[in-house]
Amino acid sequence: MSADAVFAAVRDRVLSGEGRPAIEAAARDLVAAGGGAVMGVVFFGSRRTSAEGADPWSAHDLFVLVRSYPEFYAALQRSGKTRKSARLMALLNLFLPPNQVSLRLGDPVIHAKCSVISLAAFLRETSSRRRDHFCIGRLFQPSRVLSAADPETSRSIVAALVSAHAETYRWVRPWLPERFDAEAYCRTALRVSLGREIRPEPEGRAEALWAAQREEQTVVYARLLEELAARGELRPVAPATWSLVRPVTTGERLRLEAYFAWSLVRATTRWLKHIVTFENWLDYILRKVARHTGEEMVLTPRERRLPLLFLWPRLLRFLRQKDGKRSGM
Repeated sequence: MSADAVFAAVRDRVLSGEGRPAIEAAARDLVAAGGGAVMGVVFFGSRRTSAEGADPWSAHDLFVLVRSYPEFYAALQRSGKTRKSARLMALLNLFLPPNQVSLRLGDPVIHAKCSVISLAAFLRETSSRRRDHFCIGRLFQPSRVLSAADPETSRSIVAALVSAHAETYRWVRPWLPERFDAEAYCRTALRVSLGREIRPEPEGRAEALWAAQREEQTVVYARLLEELAARGELRPVAPATWSLVRPVTTGERLRLEAYFAWSLVRATTRWLKHIVTFENWLDYILRKVARHTGEEMVLTPRERRLPLLFLWPRLLRFLRQKDGKRSGM
């Protein structure tokens, strides 16, 4: 089994689809509104997998890969897709990319939560050179390339998505069971990744995601495990079942705990940036919290008037308490 087999499995999945006219129309609208600055659009998240919890009010998650931040945001302004300052948005995108932007796209109109990032940063953040877990933590799961500027860009995007899958081995090793097949490997990766983020997800979310992803993911990760075995990283212990050859060291575990802790710091800081970049961010967060936790957060007048001062500490405590209740995390 070679790396080509893993590449082919991911390529076949991300470049094909069952045909979803609404999201495809939204991607075309986004490319047109971007005025030539959009290099690629990648569809991911619960809407992509039709996971339980993706209700009619859930946004469609898109990575928007751009050539130039100033060019992209200026084009969005001209097209009437946003009223936010193109100069400010471009400046913010340089720090802790991506920016998160709320857009209404296509016909019929859908709500898209767009993670705007340069193509170069996207390639870096799906590789071993990444600066945190944000991009790779979403893209080791199923995705689909909706648009690419040219064949070379398409190949680069697919290679980045292959890398996002292959890199799981680097960060999941300490938490793998003694014996594992492709399903156990994937379920562990989902639990670890979700468990190291402050997100309004209910207990059992990793299992719900796995149920939606099983058919697609098992094939890809079975091939990855076979490739790792061919490289001497895994040993067979039963048909399609493996164990680690190299034991996990204390240093490796500490390094990965530090990686996830630093990613959490960057993700929390990024939230503060999204307050500026994301339209109606407060109502969006409250709806998401209620949808995923089953508990409504009722704001006081003071919290709604000055959320940066009074809401964030309460929200972070709320989400940490929810995280603490998850089993197996």
